[in-house]
Amino acid sequence: MAAFPGNGTDPRLERAAEELGPRARWAEIKEKLGRVKVIYTDLDGTMMGPRGCFFLNLHMEYTLRPAAVLLEALRMGVDVVPVSGRSGRQMRETARLMGLRNYIAELGVELVYDQGERVVVNTGSFQGNADDLYRSIMESGVADFLFSRYAGRLEYHTPWSSFRDCTPLFRGLVDLAQANGLLEKRFPGLILVDNGVLPVRSETLDVPEVRAYHLVPKGESKERAVAEDMRLRGFEPSEAVAVGDSDADLAFAGVVGAYFMVRNGLYSNPHLLDVIPSYGNVVITEGYLNEGWAEAVELALTTHPRDAAAPHNVH
Repeated sequence: MAAFPGNGTDPRLERAAEELGPRARWAEIKEKLGRVKVIYTDLDGTMMGPRGCFFLNLHMEYTLRPAAVLLEALRMGVDVVPVSGRSGRQMRETARLMGLRNYIAELGVELVYDQGERVVVNTGSFQGNADDLYRSIMESGVADFLFSRYAGRLEYHTPWSSFRDCTPLFRGLVDLAQANGLLEKRFPGLILVDNGVLPVRSETLDVPEVRAYHLVPKGESKERAVAEDMRLRGFEPSEAVAVGDSDADLAFAGVVGAYFMVRNGLYSNPHLLDVIPSYGNVVITEGYLNEGWAEAVELALTTHPRDAAAPHNVH
């Protein structure tokens, strides 16, 4: 089994994983849900297994469980919507291969419908050009400012940082509150968002762990984009669930009927244990990575009658 910080070594985390697990919480949460029509899901560390592979589980064994449950969701007409820090260009082929038509990219800045037939770009409070948001952000000088303040602690998340449509992508380890305090003074329309631990190391960084950071327009986020998508397409919170693994994903719980955190998300982000209890609809899966994701989707589909079936993309 892959090692996650706190995995099996912190009794408080182990106890919380059980107390917030599906055996303890799902029955009560399910009672408050209707028939789930949409599942919003993070990709890396959640829907995907090691190496970003949909078919590899935590033990580096091939499994069809995630694919089988995805197929079942599509057959039932449930719209599975990836919500990721990846750019729309990166997500397009992934979505197409999996039979998914709608997705939310760049931590909520890009809403993409029908494989790109319609794209909505949210600029929040940043006074930039929505038609070329990435260029507007870069020309502000904010990236150089951050690198000068966090030399040896922050760098571009290459090579993926070269394929951005809207927002810069970094990796490293910084004091997030401090960094955003600095941005508030110099670049008030932008905010740095932590998108979780990365399974990489960098020879040019002097940090004990590496996390992904996205520089996004202030006011934009994954959960705001999900709420906007639900409004645009007429989904009620009781018809929506979400799955994720990071700080940026936990806020989904405030806008959907149920939020599943895959177990590795808790172990990689133990500080979230102080926040999770404030939500009454969070479930920690027993499974890790894509198998935890499959477990979450299987539970969500139990809100459907056994014989439920409908064409995909009905919304």
